[in-house]
Amino acid sequence: MTATPDPTTPAPQAVPDLDVDPMESPGSEGQRRRRQLRRTGMAAGAAAAIVLVVALLVSLLTSSATASHVPSAAAASPTGNRIQARLHHSADLAAATTAPAPAPPSLADAAPLQSHEIFGYAPYWTLPQSSGFDVQDLTTLAYFSVDANGDGTLDQSGSGWNGYESQDLVDLVNRSHAAGDRVVLTVTCFSQQALDAITSDPNAAGRLSAALIAAVQAKNLDGVNFDFEGEGSADQVGLTNLITAVSAALHVANPHWQVTMAVYASAAGDPHGFYNIAALAPALDGFFVMAYDMNSKSQPSATSPLFNGNYSDVQAIESFLKVVPPAKIVLGLPYYGYDWPTTGGTLPATATGSESPLPYSSIKASGHPTYWDPVTDTPWTSYQVGTQWHTTFYDDPTSMALKAQLANYFHIGGVGIWALGMDGNDPAMLAALLGNAPAAKDAITGPPVGTGFVSVATFAGVPNLALTPIAPPPGGGGVQLVGFLDAFATTDPALACLQGDPKIPVWAFTLLPGFYVAAPTAPTNCASAMFAFPVPSPSATTTTTAPPGTTTTTGPGSTTTTSRPPSTTTTTHPPPTTTTTTTTTTTTTTTTP
Repeated sequence: MTATPDPTTPAPQAVPDLDVDPMESPGSEGQRRRRQLRRTGMAAGAAAAIVLVVALLVSLLTSSATASHVPSAAAASPTGNRIQARLHHSADLAAATTAPAPAPPSLADAAPLQSHEIFGYAPYWTLPQSSGFDVQDLTTLAYFSVDANGDGTLDQSGSGWNGYESQDLVDLVNRSHAAGDRVVLTVTCFSQQALDAITSDPNAAGRLSAALIAAVQAKNLDGVNFDFEGEGSADQVGLTNLITAVSAALHVANPHWQVTMAVYASAAGDPHGFYNIAALAPALDGFFVMAYDMNSKSQPSATSPLFNGNYSDVQAIESFLKVVPPAKIVLGLPYYGYDWPTTGGTLPATATGSESPLPYSSIKASGHPTYWDPVTDTPWTSYQVGTQWHTTFYDDPTSMALKAQLANYFHIGGVGIWALGMDGNDPAMLAALLGNAPAAKDAITGPPVGTGFVSVATFAGVPNLALTPIAPPPGGGGVQLVGFLDAFATTDPALACLQGDPKIPVWAFTLLPGFYVAAPTAPTNCASAMFAFPVPSPSATTTTTAPPGTTTTTGPGSTTTTSRPPSTTTTTHPPPTTTTTTTTTTTTTTTTP
């Protein structure tokens, strides 16, 4: 069967080629996109919202040129929701005692897709926590999932079917319908053997159509989402014929039912892949583009890079716009990340083992520092378990806000979530997708200098003080120079030149009570770093000499005018009765009795 164009569907938008500066490398995607965003932002009559999006993206993408730690690859790996699904087994959920209430007429009779979709998957393994899902701000909720067999029948066993028959799903459907959300049934097929069979059996479409219509009607649902994930192009024609026939049958059963399909991020630009997106488009109301698992499998990297990377959100959207109307594109985004054991805590990191998926809830709960990768515009972190370093790439509210703005910039159909519950029901994640959270990146780009090494010093007569590498303290508050390290030693080769340096200053920050901060700074010192250590005991007394009068001193992370003690002063650390007053002229006056 050959798919014919839908005359009611607008033609796909032409995507102009991005101009290329001859001075840039061909891979400088961020540079080319930045110029296009700038042109759009300067266009006469541009809406204020678009101007704000463009301005923000331009400001955040100034360093998004290709960097050495991004592995090269032609396209995203053909993986999607199946990776997570294989890791989870449902609890034995209580069977439903009633059927869900049908959707209200205002929803049941509406167009299949909203003008801006917030599409969220609800996997069977998160049903026990589904009472915490914010269904009020979704437009479509997809229960994930029931499996299709190779002959087109549904597998009425296993975890997915247990969830389908559960009271938890009934309760979730009722809440979602009351909030004005569609609830659709996701049907999955991840076995290549079953995919080969179902796409080649001429009777499979009829069986699958009948089974899905019955399953949707039994739970008063509002449509179907297909998630068939295979490899190679051998099943391409058969898959197109299958989906076209089943979708037509579903729309005959109810023309208001929503019928969508989850597809790989690289699918529209991969003629030799599993899907023929252009041929599938007329049969479907929309595509859930799985813009995740785009990371390298052998090197720590972003799973959903905004720019650059193996494959990026920008590349995925642009490739789909060439063959699909923008209203049919939902950019699917991850509520999870990947963790690798690595040789160190900085980028580029070399993996010493395989990747492990982690939900955002676990990453956030770990309390590890958040770093920002300016190449892919995604957060990452590194930490140690014993002596083993780990590196984790993931998405958080900041990166989600950027992706939501990107979707708005391209005027596509909306954004999607894989998957509800993986965020621990953190309201900040959905708020970012709704445009209610700022895309403000204030995280540092990596762990503090000296991390992973041992550094010690003598100060105020106290030897062997352990120095902890830190990021610059937050702005605000007062800062006072309290002296210099008497000795410094480290196992970090990059800081070895500081050993014996008598000019490493020590500061007291009012925002860090109980700690002093040693901050060698180039070019005064041979290297820059920042360490914290507990204020030595008051019994430790030393005599320091400082120039008389008032001088302007640049403290770590800020510039302040500091009135130093007289030229020869006996100072006890910490000063027992020190008061600091910051005036509106940013002059800090310190009085030491």
